[in-house]
Amino acid sequence: MDQKRYSVDLIINALAELEKDVDNLTFKVEEMKKRIVIYSNEEIEKLKQQIIAIANEEARKIIDIAKAEAEGESSTIVKEADTSLLGIKKNIDSSYNRAVDSIVRMVLGETTSNLQKITNNTDVKTKRERYTSEGKPVIR
Repeated sequence: MDQKRYSVDLIINALAELEKDVDNLTFKVEEMKKRIVIYSNEEIEKLKQQIIAIANEEARKIIDIAKAEAEGESSTIVKEADTSLLGIKKNIDSSYNRAVDSIVRMVLGETTSNLQKITNNTDVKTKRERYTSEGKPVIR
């Protein structure tokens, strides 16, 4: 019977040792899981930062392209405005003498019908003196 008891004690000790090893392995697995999660989170953060940097660079490129296009359009608009302004100035210059004559006649008291005749005659002369926004004379 001692032999049986000794065998049972050996088995119990072996099982206790096995249980201790299983607990030790379980602890080590849990530690490895924690390390893997931490490492994964660090890698995710690195990738996130890389994606943000790439997105920012793409956004800068898009903004630079849009800015260049807007500056080109702005330049075109300014040129058109300068051309139009030049035409307007030429029209003002061409009408200036007629306007002065008209005001002088009004101040001197000429009648409206005489003024109308003068205006009509002057219009014929100055029609050739009017200019388009491109600076070309308008002929009617």
